[in-house]
Amino acid sequence: MKYSRLIEIIKEELQLVLKEESTQYNFEGLLQTDTTSGSGRPQKDILSDIRSLPGVTIVSAKDYPLQGQEVFAFNNPNYYSIVKVKVDPHPYPSGFKNEDLQQLLKDIRSIKGVKNFKLNKPVEKTTV
Repeated sequence: MKYSRLIEIIKEELQLVLKEESTQYNFEGLLQTDTTSGSGRPQKDILSDIRSLPGVTIVSAKDYPLQGQEVFAFNNPNYYSIVKVKVDPHPYPSGFKNEDLQQLLKDIRSIKGVKNFKLNKPVEKTTV
């Protein structure tokens, strides 16, 4: 095989790989945490634990002020935030199904410092 033909084949294969589509799932929810030094944990540690769950690739959060509630994340027994989560279905052999979502939500709720987590919107499936 000639060197130029080998280069051509490699370029063709790279183009195919770059054109591959990937599916991801996005969801958003209201996260209630306890960030006090006594029984809770820092918000950054809680978000880090969410990021470590299978399939989770991105977690972003923003303050969610409620009437009469404190809006800072430090040393707050009832800190609320809107959390956006992106999930790559790759770790799920048969695809990311509703039971996988329910298990992921259960796992989020079981993280130390999390008081509650509930979805604000339905899960969105996107192709990138």
